Amino acid sequence: MNALIVNLNLSVDKTVLIPGFRPGRIYRVKDTLTMPGGKGVNVARALRSLGIETPIAGFVSGHNGRWISESLKREAFKAYLQRHAGGESRVCYTVADSGGVTTDLNEEGPLVPAAAQEAFLRRFAALAPSFRAAAVCGRTPAGLKKGFYAKLVRRAAGRGCFAIFDTSGPALTEAAAAGAAGIKVNREEFEELCGRRFSPGLVAEYFRGKAPRGLKVLAVTDGSSSAYAVSPFGLWRISPPGLRGLRSAVGAGDSFMAGFLYGFLNGFAFERTLQLAAGAAASDCLSVGAGFINRRQALSYASKAAVVKVG
Repeated sequence: MNALIVNLNLSVDKTVLIPGFRPGRIYRVKDTLTMPGGKGVNVARALRSLGIETPIAGFVSGHNGRWISESLKREAFKAYLQRHAGGESRVCYTVADSGGVTTDLNEEGPLVPAAAQEAFLRRFAALAPSFRAAAVCGRTPAGLKKGFYAKLVRRAAGRGCFAIFDTSGPALTEAAAAGAAGIKVNREEFEELCGRRFSPGLVAEYFRGKAPRGLKVLAVTDGSSSAYAVSPFGLWRISPPGLRGLRSAVGAGDSFMAGFLYGFLNGFAFERTLQLAAGAAASDCLSVGAGFINRRQALSYASKAAVVKVG
């Protein structure tokens, strides 16, 4: 069994490299990378590069939704897509300069009708027993009912599926309260979740508070600074390897998730799994476009990532 990637707010992603980008100017863009996207799609791409195929589930609508569906099919991704007539699936734009600094313009996406939500939850419940893990990634679509993420948690847990969440705001709070098995977020998302300033000790403290509800792993990334991860066996600091030639850090967190899932699905030790997560994130930073990694490069960087138990 492998993993199901849940990307509820799928998108059309457009990425362009403009070496000397400055706001307030007109640019004639020659090369634009246009692909189906969202954090979950980025995770699925990175996992494919590591050697694991994962299907994608989510909502699509309108002409953009049809394009997303057709494009995922062209990329040979299996997809469980819930179509609705609530509007147009969103478009997200990324501009990267030559120094790896990015500017993102992300649409919110359409409101998802209640009937489509219920249909998706039924399908998720039917799919969950076939997968060892479900990674729920990305921004929450508009209109989701309160309790939607809690139902994802309970339906996964009730069918023996490890559900790990990379989202933010009320959706993450709801998933954590319902007993999510895993949480992977960045520093800002973690601070929003806790309502306090980040510290390694707070990561461990939050985990201890949620472990009785079912939390088994919590990982908090912090860009090029050290990440921290905690399990029932302790707290680890993950120091990323040094990089040359940074092109874009967009999607590095998604590739971190992919590396973690790769280790989890293969039954690797926690330390090795965290090294793989750091190596995949590093490889992503050397490409334009999220979720694009090189397996050999990711494994090489994984061997250079320092994972130390600190608590």
